[in-house]
Amino acid sequence: MRQIALTAMLAALAVATPATARQDAQTAPAEATATPAGIPLDSAWRRAVHAHAQQNMAHPSWGWRHSERNYLLALSLAEAEGLSVDADVLFAAAFLHDWGGIAPFAAPGVDHAVRSVELAEPFLRDAGFPMEKFPAVRAAILGHMYDKEPEGPEAIVMHDADALDFLGALGSARLLAATGEGDDYDLALRRIERFAVDIPPRLKTEAAQRMAPDRVAVMTEFLARVRSETPEGARP
Repeated sequence: MRQIALTAMLAALAVATPATARQDAQTAPAEATATPAGIPLDSAWRRAVHAHAQQNMAHPSWGWRHSERNYLLALSLAEAEGLSVDADVLFAAAFLHDWGGIAPFAAPGVDHAVRSVELAEPFLRDAGFPMEKFPAVRAAILGHMYDKEPEGPEAIVMHDADALDFLGALGSARLLAATGEGDDYDLALRRIERFAVDIPPRLKTEAAQRMAPDRVAVMTEFLARVRSETPEGARP
């Protein structure tokens, strides 16, 4: 009787095992086809860039989340301005533009945008990026900071997207997230105040210029609240 029961159990197991294997295969994570915000990862090089950014650029202020926002905002600015831009160029530039400013990739005495270009060129070539587009990627990376003069449509919208991400609630959060010591915190508060004044006049597109005042108002209100909540004579 025990032998019959054992035989039946083994037979059931033999039938169940393939089904279980199939179920495991069906529930195994598939290769990502889009970023969390829905940006298509429809080529091997895009998947390589995105994977690299997630693995190596997790910085709270300059990491891949900032890159994702830059890409989406740059596309929306281009649409608003009627500019024809290459999405491949924007994707590569957005996800790699701050690479050279993040440890351990930064080089002492080298501007982070210049360093990003140095790192991006061989990486993109190896990843299968269409390198005839790399000059536009280089221009977008080198011109992305708010105090630079961007050259080319991708560089212009990248410049303004990056500048806008320094403004508003997100900009304030990014600057405070980069702090480590007490002096850094004071510096972050001063930068919030200074960026609210310095960045808007440097925006190149009318669409970005229209967006800036609301973001500046948020920064100004935030600083006012910080000061109002700080006891008299104390440091915020």
